[in-house]
Amino acid sequence: MNQILDYNPNKNSGGKPSGSDTIVRVFAVLIACFAICLVAGGIYGVHKNKTTVAEAPAAPTEAVISVEQGETTAKILVSHDKAIEKLIYSWDSGKENNVKGTGEASMEAEVPLLAGTHTLTVKVTDIDGVEATYQEEITSETGEDKIYPVIDMGVTDQKKLKITATDETSIDFVTYRWNDDEEVKVEVSDNDDKVIEFEIDILKGKNDLLIVAVDKNNNSTTETKTFTGVTKPDITITIGADKKTGDVKVFHENGIKAITLKINDMDYNVEISEESPTEVSFPLPELAIGTNKILVTATSVDDTVTEVTEEVSSEASAEDIVITIEPKEGSADLAVVTAKTADGIKQLFLNINGQDYDVTLGEENLKETSFDIPLVEGSNTVTVKVVTVNDFEKEEVKDITR
Repeated sequence: MNQILDYNPNKNSGGKPSGSDTIVRVFAVLIACFAICLVAGGIYGVHKNKTTVAEAPAAPTEAVISVEQGETTAKILVSHDKAIEKLIYSWDSGKENNVKGTGEASMEAEVPLLAGTHTLTVKVTDIDGVEATYQEEITSETGEDKIYPVIDMGVTDQKKLKITATDETSIDFVTYRWNDDEEVKVEVSDNDDKVIEFEIDILKGKNDLLIVAVDKNNNSTTETKTFTGVTKPDITITIGADKKTGDVKVFHENGIKAITLKINDMDYNVEISEESPTEVSFPLPELAIGTNKILVTATSVDDTVTEVTEEVSSEASAEDIVITIEPKEGSADLAVVTAKTADGIKQLFLNINGQDYDVTLGEENLKETSFDIPLVEGSNTVTVKVVTVNDFEKEEVKDITR
């Protein structure tokens, strides 16, 4: 037993360390190397952090802004550790006012106060471009009144017009006027001097309403709006592709009382077959060559009136040339030639049985002419050719036996 428990590392080793001893030593060396690496890394990290902190730039400083309120003005005070480039202030995000710096690290600016409660915004920029912003809500009873009254309009369920005029300080009066009628004035009530509210009837038909609201400091706001109490007739004019024909349609939901038609200087009566029909249609008379100014006027049973104008330019064509060749009544030796155009005859050519004849028109741009031609015994072939001032041509040939 004693021999088994006896341990001698050098036994049977010839004075050399055993394998177990070698493993222990190698493991100890690895631990030592790992510890050295940890210490070196920590030292490097600490050194790096110190370097980073030392190299970080300082945060830029901003201007210090304050406001001192007086009775009618406010004083903006600015201090800094560097020169101030400019100061900008505005009321209620409105127009900006620019005050240039003088190269100093401090500056002051005095601004007028506005009556009521308003927000003052101040922006200060230094020579490095760094901007500081300040905002404050300021209430003043003695400031300037630069806010204009506000007018609101709306139609009630009873089809009346509700008008509301408000002002942030004190409203004085409101006036309104329909079309060119007399002006009506509405005074502010004793209960609330910041609002005037009232209702008026909407006139029938299309009418213009002018409203003016004035506050105690004589600031005024004007509103103009058009209202239609009842509808007007609806008129549709349709012109044909030939520019010579067309039709008109009139509609009104309550009924049509009267319709008139005028083309250039000619008046036409439009008959309405039944009493107060909601829809009436009728054709236009044939339009003349040239410019046709069409005016249709319709009146409803509510006495609302609509006028619609249409201008149509109708051009001539070869189809507008009419040529007739007929035996003359009461004479066996003659025939009658008639030529008619819408734009005027420039030339007329006549040929009878192969023989050309000169035709004198007598006047320029003649639109219609008629003349007799002689006939020979037996068969007669008559050819008539017309050329218009717009160079449209048409030829007519007819055989007449005498």
